[in-house]
Amino acid sequence: MFVTGVDENGLGPLLGPLVVTAVTLEVTRYRPARWLDVGRDLGIDDSKSTAGFGKMAVAEGLALAVCERLFGRIPSHVDELFELFALRGPEALRRRCPRDSEAQCWSSALALPCFDGDVNRGRDVLNRMQSRGAELKHARTVLACTGELNAQLEQGISRVELDLSLMEELVLDARARCTDDLMAVCGMVGGIRSYFERFRHFPLEGLSPVAATRGTLAFDVVAVGQVRFEIDADARHLPVAFASMLGKYVRELWMERQNRFYRGHDPELDAVSGYHDPTTQRFVTSSLALRDRLGIDLACFERMSAKDLSKKRQLALF
Repeated sequence: MFVTGVDENGLGPLLGPLVVTAVTLEVTRYRPARWLDVGRDLGIDDSKSTAGFGKMAVAEGLALAVCERLFGRIPSHVDELFELFALRGPEALRRRCPRDSEAQCWSSALALPCFDGDVNRGRDVLNRMQSRGAELKHARTVLACTGELNAQLEQGISRVELDLSLMEELVLDARARCTDDLMAVCGMVGGIRSYFERFRHFPLEGLSPVAATRGTLAFDVVAVGQVRFEIDADARHLPVAFASMLGKYVRELWMERQNRFYRGHDPELDAVSGYHDPTTQRFVTSSLALRDRLGIDLACFERMSAKDLSKKRQLALF
């Protein structure tokens, strides 16, 4: 059977992209607790514990080995990784970039490995996982940059709604790569009460809710399989933990390139995670004059909140 794990990284930060990632494994039988133990034994676990900011070597080695296993080569540059691994590659991602703002996300060279990741270690993990009965069949990620998130918000689509939509896309992409229906386990998307009304890609006429346990929502989707949304899915399911690690790596590559761009102009600026921490908050303030001088569009740099959008609309009335 095919089991797809889907998870997001970067839903709540101040800076940087939202990244949603899917990993599909083929197993004879899926017993979550057993496979979770296998993953932890191999070093595949929730990205919060295995791939924190500044600790990306294990995730990088695994990501490079995944590219080699699925696409036949090890990417030597971040753009090559995006071309192989992202559902929408660099050309599509750059399409909406304002000319003056494009450089912050794309100009800094970033050779791989970037975080001292060892592809041999990643190969060993994949080989050992396969020897225990789980074969990697497919993996993809999709990114929504800050500019995309802000543009969607202006159209009335929140980050959580976009997150759900991207999860749907990845599940459908995974099903297209499999020879049979799959079971997809996704991290729970908070802030949405009715998933049924929010689905944008699953065919509603072929969608049936399934009785599920507390903390879980499940649907049978015609020509897809069963799709489940679970609280703390990355701490309960190997494929979701796997996706979480890969997605965290992709987001950290994006932030690393952005950090190099700004620090190339001002070495005194801190390298930041983009989350709501004091270092990131200080960076936003400290970089203001530089961003003004470079002409960086604020909508490409910092995420708007619903309150920011309301204020913007009020100012537009005057």
